[in-house]
Amino acid sequence: MKRLYTIYIGRSNYHKEFCCHTIGITRDIENRAVTKGFTPLYVFTQRMTRADAQSIEGYAHTIADRYFEPRAIVKNGWFDRSGARPNRTKDWWYCSPSKEFIATIMTAISEGYAKRFKVELQHPHYTQSLDE
Repeated sequence: MKRLYTIYIGRSNYHKEFCCHTIGITRDIENRAVTKGFTPLYVFTQRMTRADAQSIEGYAHTIADRYFEPRAIVKNGWFDRSGARPNRTKDWWYCSPSKEFIATIMTAISEGYAKRFKVELQHPHYTQSLDE
């Protein structure tokens, strides 16, 4: 049985880390959100193999590094737990306002998806019609 992955963008739950964001892949978003300490902001529901998800995640990390250097140092992360494998890895970026980071990374994930699969990624959209 193939294991299928999703890609997510999240915001840290820790005090004074409101502007720290992460990008990653997971098979179980609820469990990952608890172990990594973040609130998922966007979860891309297209399920894909690990290689495909890592390719798209890597492209998003490259874009994040280009525009939001340096990476954020988060509590209980890589720098706090030297020698031990941390549950909050090095894939955190600081950006204020958050909308800039989210828009840039959503575009990067869409571009990465299009490059990998040669198909446009469809984002759900919602209309707030007065007739509804």
